[in-house]
Amino acid sequence: LPALLGAGATRTGLAPVARLTATAEHIAATRDPRHRIELPAGPPGREDEVTRLAGSFNTMLGELEQSVTAQRRLVADASHELRTPLTALRTNAELLARADRLSEAQRARASAALTRQLREVTGLVNDLIELARDEEPQPLLETVRIAALAEHSVEMARAHWPEVAFTLYVDDAAAGLGLPGVPSRLSRLLTNLLDNAAKFSPAGSAVDVALSTRELTVRDHGPGIAPEDLPYVFDRFYRAETARALPGSGLGLAMARQIARAHGAELTAEEGA
Repeated sequence: LPALLGAGATRTGLAPVARLTATAEHIAATRDPRHRIELPAGPPGREDEVTRLAGSFNTMLGELEQSVTAQRRLVADASHELRTPLTALRTNAELLARADRLSEAQRARASAALTRQLREVTGLVNDLIELARDEEPQPLLETVRIAALAEHSVEMARAHWPEVAFTLYVDDAAAGLGLPGVPSRLSRLLTNLLDNAAKFSPAGSAVDVALSTRELTVRDHGPGIAPEDLPYVFDRFYRAETARALPGSGLGLAMARQIARAHGAELTAEEGA
């Protein structure tokens, strides 16, 4: 009788371990992280070690599922976005292959279109590579002077967008502010924000950049963001209907938000008064 009771108690106590092992083996065989271990019902805060282990395993599976879903969505979105420019590239390449049948003006137009499309595809691929990076490598972190970085980014934006007036205001307390980060990535974040603001600003209008100890704001004076578009402006490949005729891939703000979060910050957008 003691042997039977001991075997039963052992089997009951190790049941969560058996379920954990079976779930792990199933995920390894199917590569599907959606499965979870069923946890025994009981009063919260009084779980045994095995139950807590199973709960931690479920949490890990949830994180893994989110990561796999994000990767699949990125691949699907990238495939969709690359299909059109690649088709245009192939068309122009085939057209230039028959250059002897084209006039000088036709060859020049086809060559210019091919160069422009190559540049767009190259930029899109580079943006996708940047988005595939989830975190900043720790050895690359260094103290970044945010005010100096903002000043440099604004100067670069002035050279790239001469028809837009960029103004920079730095709070006295933020003038010497230094934060740990990757300078090249933070510069990319600011460049994306400034380019986006300038792209939607009418010629002769201003883009205002303000830096305090708590936040950095970039404000343009363009048409603004429609309320129905506001929740999606940081989504990958999302482009408002009014912006689809403008150059760009819809990755700039998504990349900026990813860089901000990797540095422990948050990027938000709002409609100004």
